[in-house]
Amino acid sequence: MNNSLINLLHSCKNLRLLKSIHASLLIEGSITYSDLILNKILRLYSRLGATDHARKIFDEITQPNAFLWTAIIHGHVNNHQFTEALCLFSQMRRKSVPPLSFTVSSVLKGLAREMRLKDGEALYAFVLRSGFDADLTVQNAILDFFMRCGGVEIARRIFDEMPEKDTVSWNLMISGYGNTADIVIARELFDKMPERTVISFTTLICGYFKAGDTMEAKALFNAMPVKDLASCNVMISGYMESSYFAEAQLIFRAMPIHNTGTWNLMISGFCKAGKMDSARDYFSRMPNKNAASWAIIIDGYIKAGDVDSARCLFECMPEKNLVSWSSMIGGYAKKGQPRHALELFEQFKKQGIKPDDIFLLGIISACSQMGILDTAESIVCDYVTPMHLSNIQVVTSLIDMYSKCGSIDKAFEVFEMAYKKDLLCCSTMIAAFSNHGLGQKAISLFDEMKMANIKPDGVTFLGILSACNHTGLLNEGRKYFTQMSEEFGIEPSEKHYACYIDLLGRAGCLREAYNLICEMPIVPSSTIWGALLSACRVHRNIHLAEIAAFELFKIEPNNSGNYVLLSNLYADAGRWGDVAKVRAIVRANRVRKNRGSSWIDLGGAVHEFVMADVSHVHSDGIYLILDLLCEDIKIFSECLMDPEFLKKSNDAST
Repeated sequence: MNNSLINLLHSCKNLRLLKSIHASLLIEGSITYSDLILNKILRLYSRLGATDHARKIFDEITQPNAFLWTAIIHGHVNNHQFTEALCLFSQMRRKSVPPLSFTVSSVLKGLAREMRLKDGEALYAFVLRSGFDADLTVQNAILDFFMRCGGVEIARRIFDEMPEKDTVSWNLMISGYGNTADIVIARELFDKMPERTVISFTTLICGYFKAGDTMEAKALFNAMPVKDLASCNVMISGYMESSYFAEAQLIFRAMPIHNTGTWNLMISGFCKAGKMDSARDYFSRMPNKNAASWAIIIDGYIKAGDVDSARCLFECMPEKNLVSWSSMIGGYAKKGQPRHALELFEQFKKQGIKPDDIFLLGIISACSQMGILDTAESIVCDYVTPMHLSNIQVVTSLIDMYSKCGSIDKAFEVFEMAYKKDLLCCSTMIAAFSNHGLGQKAISLFDEMKMANIKPDGVTFLGILSACNHTGLLNEGRKYFTQMSEEFGIEPSEKHYACYIDLLGRAGCLREAYNLICEMPIVPSSTIWGALLSACRVHRNIHLAEIAAFELFKIEPNNSGNYVLLSNLYADAGRWGDVAKVRAIVRANRVRKNRGSSWIDLGGAVHEFVMADVSHVHSDGIYLILDLLCEDIKIFSECLMDPEFLKKSNDAST
């Protein structure tokens, strides 16, 4: 066995070196005969985030022992792949491999983070049957599980019955009560503790901050016999979250040393409060910035709406990680700049970084906005795995993306694959059916959703009203509009009114629509008056059109579309004097029509054009081809007018 390779393995801290050591050990055969080395490699791959590599190695082991099973399960838990960890634990039990106490505590940790109460209760029953309840580590994991999943009373009963408790046990209970806002009970336990550590103090301080009791948090901090870096950081975090910025700065200045976490807490606090100048000041003075520091300040600028400053900082990053890429691409998508998001995504693909769910949500959003199916399909094919589809947010985003890219069949296919359909998932699918004119399918899904005891909300009703609107289902629309308030207690919003008024207008019920606008408890917006004006244009009702148009002229005087609609209605009625008056108002207000744009996707690159556009890099070539096409059309048109040409064409066809 090569001792130098083993020594390198123990000190390995990056994935590239680990792969190299792993390959060398495979070549010399050392790895085959040593479970200790296998265990170390599995743990290292997981620690470096490469659980897929760890899983491949594990699957090739003929008879893994309990330690190897524990290594792979613990690795998945630490990488937040909790469902996979639970599946591995189930396999371990099916193969009759007795778990270790550390195996059980790892699985309990995963279940706690996923809030899977029923699975956790089943595992607790197994713990009692197997005698693991005598192990203090397992008992502490059980306390943590029940506290996180809302089983406070069960946790307290277990805690009270424990023959042996360590400071971890006490701290878990204090933390649990602090998180559930039972700060009085948390303090009682703290006071009863036989021995308090710094963690005990900081845990209770966190509880006071969560309860909004800043003064008690400060008093407890001042009473600490020893204050370490962690306790000071907790105070800074609590003060920043509570908007006590001056107090946080006082503690920061009083600290003898600051670690990277301290600086990041200050920057993050100012970013969350939108105080970007202060955040930038601390960021600039920070001596040693890590990847998190850059990600925090970039995300802060994005949330403040300053995407350009975020991009400048992003380009200055010494080493870009997944979080920074996710922030930047997601930021462009949220800001309504999907083209920039997709352009940046092309750079990301060259980095060899494996995307996570958050990254995928950002790029899926960009694809949804652009509506380009080929790009969307390539992203799904290259990056979306079955593991991602276990995340209902990713599933919902994919449904929305496919719908907006014109593929309703794909959207429904993804919907059917969802493990557990929640309110947002169902509402998104209803909206997708609605946008594709499939009103009956939207109504059927709405009925299924209610049968499954999923209570609809305002978003769901907006989708179902839109479905009725797009397919002309007037009676159904009336029923749902009444049902949302009378049966479900949901007050219609501006969007609900606009959708329902549009439905009434399309059906020709203009007077009913106008009366509803007059009776609305909210001030009618341009969307509502615009829906009525459009309906009046279709049904040629000049009287109500004038009322709607003049309301719109007051709300949005620079919207050229409103003037055009009214002018066209007058023109259809032959009222040329009124047409001239509308045009005079347009000239007086200096209203300008916004140019529309269109785009095409070629080879993954998006090209956008407006009318008479000459900004494209290949505009000369494009206009040359257009001129040639125009010449061909002209020649062909002349040929069609020539009787001799038509005669020859007919003879050739026969």
